[in-house]
Amino acid sequence: MEVKKTADEKMRILELLQRQVLFKHLEEEQRELVARAMSVVEYKSGEHIVKQGEDGDAFYLVDCGAVEGWRNEELIHTYGPGGAFGELALMYNAPRAATCRAASDCRLYALGRKVFKVILMKTSNEKRSQTKSILQNVDILKQLTEVELLTMADSMQEVVYEEGDVICRQGDAGSSFYIIKQGGATCTQVDAQGQHREVARLTVGDYFGEIALLTTKPRQATVTATKSNGGVKYLSDHLIAS
Repeated sequence: MEVKKTADEKMRILELLQRQVLFKHLEEEQRELVARAMSVVEYKSGEHIVKQGEDGDAFYLVDCGAVEGWRNEELIHTYGPGGAFGELALMYNAPRAATCRAASDCRLYALGRKVFKVILMKTSNEKRSQTKSILQNVDILKQLTEVELLTMADSMQEVVYEEGDVICRQGDAGSSFYIIKQGGATCTQVDAQGQHREVARLTVGDYFGEIALLTTKPRQATVTATKSNGGVKYLSDHLIAS
């Protein structure tokens, strides 16, 4: 599914995708696949890129140059570098709402709807399966059925912490359960004399915050990320309670 591009082009696409609302919810791996699937297209000044009323099947990111959006012969927007249009075409089989034409020579990155949907389906299924495998190894979840595990896997979200970030603090109310997907963490407690002491070190596959799922007790320790880019998946307790 990869379209040939230079490393610089791929980095530029990833940079542009991170600014787009439609792609912000995607995980890093999904954005990587989208970037790999996008193709480079170039238009001369005055050329039409999409026409109002036509079927839409592609999304465009502007790398350089300018693109004008016209609706019923009225200029409604000008897209410069970093701008994007045609996102509705990725979600719906709907006619184009406006005509877009190059206001100057321009270079765009394009992504087709079918490719986008294949990527989302493939990565969603893989993520679900991987998360379910992790959950099966959590002691307090071993009594859950297959359906319950899959439901829980669908509810989990991935959060990234940098080294030194506090994930949860001793004494705070607890509402989330965490499993370490990447990186590590340390657990510290403050004793009766006010001294901080390390009580545990956690690594990939370890979990914490399970007390928040079972009781209303406050956090029993402060957990701090110890490696940069440590992806941590979490589940809010109201999800498991339902």
